[in-house]
Amino acid sequence: MPKIIEMVVRLKVPDTTAITTLQTLQKLGFNNIRDVQRADYYRFMVEGNEEKFKNQISKVDILVNANKHAYDFELKKDNKVKISVKNTDDDGSGLLSTLKNRLGFRNIKKVEKAIMWALTIDADEEGAKRIADKAAKDLLVNENYQEYEIL
Repeated sequence: MPKIIEMVVRLKVPDTTAITTLQTLQKLGFNNIRDVQRADYYRFMVEGNEEKFKNQISKVDILVNANKHAYDFELKKDNKVKISVKNTDDDGSGLLSTLKNRLGFRNIKKVEKAIMWALTIDADEEGAKRIADKAAKDLLVNENYQEYEIL
């Protein structure tokens, strides 16, 4: 039976896109947003040994460049509101084909990729989710070709 493995890949150095996003959100009036972080989020459906897969996939340089990326295999539970943004026309087949055919990951059945935004917001949990939803609609998502989910 296939297992779901999540992987989050973020930059080790300051992320200028996230910094610019924070500045832009604050200029748009989102003064309660104190910090913005961005990461690539992968969701793999795999068969076989989970630990072996994690060890192998973390060495794939098209996903993780050891010189500039850090990775984790779980979404950290913290006080940040997380927003997953995914292109609606991306079914993951291109990345899946590369991983299976070029790199030999035959045990992968499906791949999903998204951008994970993590917002630090000065508000209670419900208020923070409302602010994050508005920030997503106003800046983080182009609703013409992307969809988002607040996690």
